Amino acid sequence: MKNKNYCIILAGGIGSKLWPMSTDSLPKQFLDLFATGRTMLQITYDRYSKLVPKENIFISTYKDYVDIVRQQLPEISPYQIVSEPLQLSTAPATALTLVHLIAREPDATVISAPADQLIYDPEAFEQQMREGLRFVDATKDFLAIGIKPTRPATSYGYLQASVDTKDSFFKLKSFTEKPDIDFARLFCESGEFYWSTGIFIWNTQTMLQAMRKDYPYIENMAGIARGNTNTGITIDSDAVQHLITEQYPRIRFQSLDLLILEHHTNVYIAPCTFGWADVGSWKNYYDLHEKDEDLNVICNSQHLLYSCKNNLVKASTDKVVILQDLEGYMVVENDKMLLICKKDDPSLVRRIMNDAQMKFGNDIM
Repeated sequence: MKNKNYCIILAGGIGSKLWPMSTDSLPKQFLDLFATGRTMLQITYDRYSKLVPKENIFISTYKDYVDIVRQQLPEISPYQIVSEPLQLSTAPATALTLVHLIAREPDATVISAPADQLIYDPEAFEQQMREGLRFVDATKDFLAIGIKPTRPATSYGYLQASVDTKDSFFKLKSFTEKPDIDFARLFCESGEFYWSTGIFIWNTQTMLQAMRKDYPYIENMAGIARGNTNTGITIDSDAVQHLITEQYPRIRFQSLDLLILEHHTNVYIAPCTFGWADVGSWKNYYDLHEKDEDLNVICNSQHLLYSCKNNLVKASTDKVVILQDLEGYMVVENDKMLLICKKDDPSLVRRIMNDAQMKFGNDIM
């Protein structure tokens, strides 16, 4: 029997909040962030290959990263890598990949997931994701994977669950993207909210309908994809590629979270318990590592620390890092630069990155 379960791994971003470790030429999804011998993309691919056939996994990435994907995942076929001509966030990237997917299976059940996450209980993850796949296959609704918040974080989206349920999944009542700290505290205290993991399960036809307004070219391209067997036109034909080149730059920057969660009513929440972490910023990176008795995180660096607390140090192994009287800082080195700044403000890192790019040019990236 043909397996209609698919997966899209979203691996096209630049990971600017983890700069300067994550750069334009080698973003975080292609790095071995935790010294495991596997990059984040490879770990994510391993995770989802246990849920869907390997030939049903698509990698959505930026055109400049296609060769990196091929190097890190040599086992996948060329058709499984979908390259976007511009980096316009996860909704346009998903729209483009959707067309390629429809060419193979017009009525698929799809997991879409970022390539920069950690899962702590793989067995629970597989069980709960399989339940989600069965739910979407039967209902054709959107399913957002949610995790109970452990703190009033302001860097995540919050899913509010209603009292209405379907097959133990909660109907989405509201969505708030990155609330301020006071609202985040209220959300946590209420017990009604979940963090959005950015992992969704959906049906291809449901997603196609949801994208018609914002991405009108999708309908035309999907029609070409569905007609492949009769017309001989392939998804990689000059006609389709011309359509992508012409239409893609005209569409707007948008995340998949906002597209699904703010504009559609047929969305349910899967409250999951498999243990989840986002590797989206230096603060996240710090939180995920073991700390010494002074709450310092030292990554692969020779060091001497004097009266230093709550710092993150990541430098090359051939350097000795000596610090005194620092608290709450990050000291991060790459082959081009050394960055020392407060570690808990992702917007600060982004501002510094932009300033460095303006003063020193793209080579610094």
